[in-house]
Amino acid sequence: MEEESRKSNKKKEAPAAGWEMIYCSLVLIIVALFAMLVSYSTIKEDKITNFREGKGLIPEGGKPDKASDTLKLSPDISVDRGKSVMPAVKSLEIYLSQIGLNKSVSLEKIEKGFRVIFGSNVLFPSGKAEINKEAYPCLDEMIKITENNPFSVKVEGHTDNVPINTPEFPSNWELSTARAVNILRYLLEKGELPADKLAAVGFSKYHPVASNAVSEGRQRNRRVEFYFKIDPEVLDE
Repeated sequence: MEEESRKSNKKKEAPAAGWEMIYCSLVLIIVALFAMLVSYSTIKEDKITNFREGKGLIPEGGKPDKASDTLKLSPDISVDRGKSVMPAVKSLEIYLSQIGLNKSVSLEKIEKGFRVIFGSNVLFPSGKAEINKEAYPCLDEMIKITENNPFSVKVEGHTDNVPINTPEFPSNWELSTARAVNILRYLLEKGELPADKLAAVGFSKYHPVASNAVSEGRQRNRRVEFYFKIDPEVLDE
């Protein structure tokens, strides 16, 4: 009798609910998926630093993976990283304003650098190539900027179309070139800047920025231009 009762009870026992098994399985899958997402989103601090500095994601050991190239920054980002162009321009603007030359000297942003344009009367006496001593402090300020930043410097001499014919300067070619070279020599001797980062060229009357038919135009054409550009080697780092 007891045996028959036990058999009857077994028949009455309900099987485990199917929804409970499905629920547990879903919970386990969600937990596993969350763990995978966390592991993939975790990046080592040194890798973040390398990325910000343009070095790519370099694994431990110091060598980049062969499968992925090292990240290269664009020129604009590299310029900013080199602390160069805009701070230098701002510093020079402030200095020129302090010494009262902000109306005689202009600054312009160019690709990978900036240009400084001096009226020739600021740096040289009329028809001469000796630098005005009053201009030395301004040149010294530009030397400081070049020393503290990865710039190469090109100096250009320009004249108007009024001919010059002296024993020292048979034409405006010689005058414009001598002025540019004398500026370069000052940068070399006073600033001890690397010679391979400097260049000088004279353009005579052939690169006017205004009409030579009027005195105001001729005055604008008599000028010395400085081109400060980021060293290409810095952009390639």
